[in-house]
Amino acid sequence: MFCYLGYVVLFVEDFDGALAFYRDKVGLAVRFHDKGYAELAVAGSKFALLARSRLPELVGAAHTGRPATGTHEAGVTFLVEDVDRIHRDLSGRGVPFLGAPQDRPWGQRTAYFQDPEGHLIEIATNLPRPRRSAT
Repeated sequence: MFCYLGYVVLFVEDFDGALAFYRDKVGLAVRFHDKGYAELAVAGSKFALLARSRLPELVGAAHTGRPATGTHEAGVTFLVEDVDRIHRDLSGRGVPFLGAPQDRPWGQRTAYFQDPEGHLIEIATNLPRPRRSAT
């Protein structure tokens, strides 16, 4: 049915501010930019920003409401080689983390930050899995 995840698109009020955050603070290169839309350079699926003002032309005005302030509708996870190094690097650039990296019971070391629009972004490193004995 579905083959693969092609895009993650964040809808943003302040397109220029969000683009500057991901480009200048997070350090993602811009692959494509045109009229309130930008694709940022990541491996795998595409990660993009879309000005919320463009939503009516895509889905109609009746379906363009904004979620309540402070709520998280979804999260975006970027897998990285060393979450602690990336945490230090991004913190040094002014990225506002919600806490220090932590080992999680699902086998990853993670840290979370919010972009200027309040989107919850996770960086994660897969932890080595213990070898199972053949008994």
